Amino acid sequence: MVTAVGPASRSMDDGTASRPTKNIHTADSADVAEESAASTDAGSPRRGDSDVDTPAASKGFAEVPQVPEAACNPKLWYIHGQAYDLSGFVDKHPGGRLAILSGRGRDCTALFESYHPWNDRHRKVLKSFGPAPPPPDPFYEEIKARVREVFPKGGKETKMRLRTKIVLSALWCVMIYLFFGVRTPLSCALSGVLMATVGTRLAHEGGHYQVSSREWVNRLALFLGYFPTGPSMGWHYRHVISHHAHTNQDGAHSDVDVAYIWIADKLPGWMKVLILPGLPIGVMLEIGVKTMFELVVVGSMAGHRSDRWLGHMLPEALVWLAVHLWFGPSCLCYALMYFTAGAIFVPTSQVAHAIVFPDQRDHSSWAKMQIAESVDFASTSDFWFHLAMGLTTQVEHHLFPGVGHHCYNTIRLITREVCAKHGVTHYDISAKKAFGALWTRWISGAAAHLD
Repeated sequence: MVTAVGPASRSMDDGTASRPTKNIHTADSADVAEESAASTDAGSPRRGDSDVDTPAASKGFAEVPQVPEAACNPKLWYIHGQAYDLSGFVDKHPGGRLAILSGRGRDCTALFESYHPWNDRHRKVLKSFGPAPPPPDPFYEEIKARVREVFPKGGKETKMRLRTKIVLSALWCVMIYLFFGVRTPLSCALSGVLMATVGTRLAHEGGHYQVSSREWVNRLALFLGYFPTGPSMGWHYRHVISHHAHTNQDGAHSDVDVAYIWIADKLPGWMKVLILPGLPIGVMLEIGVKTMFELVVVGSMAGHRSDRWLGHMLPEALVWLAVHLWFGPSCLCYALMYFTAGAIFVPTSQVAHAIVFPDQRDHSSWAKMQIAESVDFASTSDFWFHLAMGLTTQVEHHLFPGVGHHCYNTIRLITREVCAKHGVTHYDISAKKAFGALWTRWISGAAAHLD
């Protein structure tokens, strides 16, 4: 059920696969340097940039099936069923090396389409390396076109606001001081609260390239924000590469966030109640040190192949381990920090997705799948906005992951209008209903009915 449209402002601002083709496409990066200049969301759209038609209806549209990662050449990029050698373009990519290399060795169609909303330059650049990509999803393009009208300066006006950077940076310093400086059980428990609400937001928005148009600023935010919990590339792999591209999906194209839900679903309700107090610590260990062990030592995570040098993953892991071993507090303090951080992070991060899992429907496009597998909740509440890391509008975050959180409440109104026009269900529910559904989902083991 879709609720009534709320205010568009917030008082404060502060996310049957086919085999790969045998033809490998390459191009001289010098031939596309001029076209690449505005192919990232850091640039601004210009009138006439987009050659994409946006018809009113998207009936009959079906995307090319994704290529299984096991069938991908680790040196190539797979987009809309085609394999491309973009190695000559890596250093010229306007969004930076980490952004483009995150798609190497896997089907990165979702990353390709969702991180370039401001124009169609990315499609023209890709054509220089091989076959032109197929026409985009007209439903998704209609939403993008409306968003471009509201934010005509593109990435220049949708990155994190300066005041948000200042506030989050100051609170991050308090968090680090409480954890590594004061080092008492109470201070570490308080640092966990800041980890969930401040550190995670810095890491999250840095990992989505929302903080700045400069690559090093985003990488620094990702690194520092996640530091108390674990090496930040673990979060990058889990969240950007796995969760956002394959939200709530299992099988060949899996979302790591639902990897253990099937186990919990087999447990009786009374047992789930008993294990609930240990869940926050377990989840924080899972998304921190365990994930980094899988990426660095095992070389893969939930079926996603890892590159130990991507984002300086291996050196970062060694630095993180050394700092925590030499300067970290007691094991009790770690447990308390993990508990308070997890107690906030787990419900506020999962409420928007877990309550509709599993959804067995087939979706004609990735964008419609994201809308079906995500829920907006308490979308006009400042309290829940800050407690949930700014992610009370998960539908819009998944459609426009590179856009700053302060823009999502405006985009939410656009998304709902386009969804209503095309008969696509868009959930925007109260916090009470959302968390009630999350509890029911946890106990019953079945997807909630929100209608």
